[in-house]
Amino acid sequence: MTDDTQQSVLLTTFTSKKKRYKVFFHQGKIIWDNERPPSAQITVPIENVIAVEHNVLQPKHPLDDPTVDFNSFIIHYAERGPKKVWKYCSILFCHTDQLQVSSWVKTLQNHLQTFTHRPKNLLMFVNPFGGKRNAMRVYEKHAKPLFAIAGVDVTVTVSQRKDQIKDLISNHNLDMFDSVACVGGDGTVSEVFNGLVIRECRLKDVDIDDRSVELPRPSLPVGVIPGGSTDTIAYCLHGTSDVTTAVLHIILGDCLGLDLVSVYNENRFLRLYASVSSYGYLGDVIYHSDKHRWMGPKRYDYSGFRKIIANRGYQGEISVLFERSELSQSKCYENCVLCIGKDDTETASASDIKLEEELVWKTITGKYFMVSGANISCACARSPNGIAPYSHIGDGNLHVVLVHHTSLINNIRLLLRLVKKSGTIEDLPFIEVHKGREFSFRSIDKASRWNCDGEVQVEPDIHAKVRCQLLKVFGKGNPSSVDESSTRCCGFCK
Repeated sequence: MTDDTQQSVLLTTFTSKKKRYKVFFHQGKIIWDNERPPSAQITVPIENVIAVEHNVLQPKHPLDDPTVDFNSFIIHYAERGPKKVWKYCSILFCHTDQLQVSSWVKTLQNHLQTFTHRPKNLLMFVNPFGGKRNAMRVYEKHAKPLFAIAGVDVTVTVSQRKDQIKDLISNHNLDMFDSVACVGGDGTVSEVFNGLVIRECRLKDVDIDDRSVELPRPSLPVGVIPGGSTDTIAYCLHGTSDVTTAVLHIILGDCLGLDLVSVYNENRFLRLYASVSSYGYLGDVIYHSDKHRWMGPKRYDYSGFRKIIANRGYQGEISVLFERSELSQSKCYENCVLCIGKDDTETASASDIKLEEELVWKTITGKYFMVSGANISCACARSPNGIAPYSHIGDGNLHVVLVHHTSLINNIRLLLRLVKKSGTIEDLPFIEVHKGREFSFRSIDKASRWNCDGEVQVEPDIHAKVRCQLLKVFGKGNPSSVDESSTRCCGFCK
């Protein structure tokens, strides 16, 4: 925001719904009250304003054109409510003097034009087959009207098959767009950023199969609107799986740097993932649930129950490249210091060089119920803390969570702990957690599959490497909650 816009001062008394309001604008804040006590005062930062426009009067006769009322204007804005959810709000102000109204409209619109980071030409992908198969309805009902108010030009593409989104992005010219978004689950998001990175490698002649090279960062930021079964990526970016919150975060244009993990077999690149790559239990669940897509999201419950009862273990060798420092016990919240520190490329590079001497490989062999490389906490509505609650979205590390093969009772303890609002799984005696930059896995004896962002990866032997803040995503991060420790443990899971 420029100095001129910061110094703008407006003070006028308007009417709204037959009530008088004193409306004040200064230092980037709009304040109004209706002459009640100060507690009734409403303050809206200009950063949260979506659009300002003259009121348009709809004609009484359908054949007549709408008319602009120059004696009134509307402020469209976003407001953070309870439970980390943002909501859309608006207020209509009226005045007998058109010059007063015009002055407010022009001044506020000039402020909004300084927010050049907000999307204007958005390429939107909708996956109608994910989750409850209501992604198109979600877009039409919740996203489309808000994008229209914000003046965002949206080009919508509806996917018809698996990997279509990835193929379209990686092989087509995207110069006319300043951002990309999608409505779908984690698999849909994965197709978007895999396509963007593959496209960037092709344009810059980077060999994506060479895991030693730095992968180029896509220039287009990505918006994630939840429309799947679990929506862990959206939940970690927005702090909620609420659709309106996700749409408003895209419109407001605030961005975060998201780590991606590149996965390779012995010879070539396989894919990138953003949430978790999980072998054993979750790999079996995603593989077998694919046969029951007609059940919708309940297929995961059905397959999950069957695999819990089966309690199958897998022999494997895991090697982790990790720092000698202790595992951090801090969660990733909005304005996270660890992630912001990695946002500065020069500082992050210097830090990486300094830490190279402190990186060591550690190899562990055993029989496991589940092996997970978590890039983010993997929290969702069903699991408020996720499988790796202390994993950050942009610190350049992942958490390798090893669940040793144990009794059925212990597996149930694990699942109960995952669904709790407080507590973590890391203090369970049959679980190990290692924080690292890379990890490799080699299957011994019988093999399972990998679940990468909700998609099946059939090759068991892999090497995974974190790509620090490779992707720019719309979001504000997970807001801290004051009531996180208020839920008491039932005692069983201890």
